Order: sequence, then C-alpha cells, then structure tokens
Amino acid sequence: MKKQPNTAFGEEIKRALKSRQVPVLVLDSRWHKLFPPGKKPADIAGLEEDVNRLLKRQGYLVNDIKDLKKTKQKLMQGIVAGMQGETEFDDRKKDKQQQLMLEISERIQEESDELMLLPGQIKRVNEELLLTGAKYCFEKLENGDAEIQQLKREIKELKNELNDRIEAKEELEESMDSAYSLMHGILGRSVMNLYDKTHKK
Repeated sequence: MKKQPNTAFGEEIKRALKSRQVPVLVLDSRWHKLFPPGKKPADIAGLEEDVNRLLKRQGYLVNDIKDLKKTKQKLMQGIVAGMQGETEFDDRKKDKQQQLMLEISERIQEESDELMLLPGQIKRVNEELLLTGAKYCFEKLENGDAEIQQLKREIKELKNELNDRIEAKEELEESMDSAYSLMHGILGRSVMNLYDKTHKK
C-alpha cells in the first residue's frame, strides 16, 4: 500500500522554500523530466495550465501597454499639431482625440495595475505546483525505497538458493566421480569404456 506524505512534512517543505528562489517550473527542463508529457497527474497538468495562462497574460499586458503608450504618444503629437485649428471640425477632432487619450490612459492604468499583481499570482501558483509535484516525487522515492528493499531481500533469497544448488551440484559431481573411480577399479577399463561409449557424449 502506498504511503502519503503527511501534512506536517508538507508544512516543513513550505518553510524551507521561503528562503529559496523557485524557478518558474513550466519553463524549467528539469521539471519536465520529472513530469514528462503524457505522464502528468491531472492536478499537476491543471496547475501547469494555470501558470502558463498567467505567463501568457503577463506577456500580453507588457506588449499591449507598450503599444498603447505608442498610440498615446502619437495622439499627443496629433493634438499638439492641431492646436492651431479653429474650425468646428478641428474642435470635434480635438475632442475625439482627447476622449481617446483619456480612454487609453485609463486602459494603461488598469493593465499596469493588473500587471503589478501578476508576479505574485504566478509565484503563488508556481509554489503550489512545486509542492504538489514534491508530494508525488517524495511518494515515488518512498515507495521506490520500499521496493528496492523488497528486491534486495528477493535477490538475497535467490543467491542463497543458487548457492545451495551449486553446493548440491558439486556434491553430486564428487559422488559420481568417486563411484566412477570405484567401479573402474572393480569392473576394469574395458567395461567402463563400454559405459562411456553408450552414456557419455
């Protein structure tokens, strides 16, 4: 029966990890060797998806904020360039540009706020993934240790059985050699030659 790591041990691991910089596991080749594709437990695969989703969102926000800032810069240049216009069309255009500027500024602020929260969220889910993976790995090690001990016992038993068989074979060979020698002495060479021809290859 498989043993499950106890909760106290899990808490000890959490405390030990606080002083360690944990890599983003989905980006670490060592992690994928521990949990290769197609052999991942469902909870590991689910947490990996969560980390990947957060990383993807982080990348999207970084690029989108960059693009929004470029757009805002162009709008500002357009507003400055059109400051001299005094027609109704110019006023409507300026109003529209200023409204768009406001919307872009708000969006930049919202996305920047979200972007600031993402590293903490990634860290939390990544650590949860590490703890879940560690439980599987420690369980595998513990069960592997038990299996190794069982195999050692079986190997020892087989070695003892093999030694007994070797000893029995040697005793039988010694007994046969002795019997052959005695019979050779009693029956003579010619009779034993007949035996050798019919029984030995």
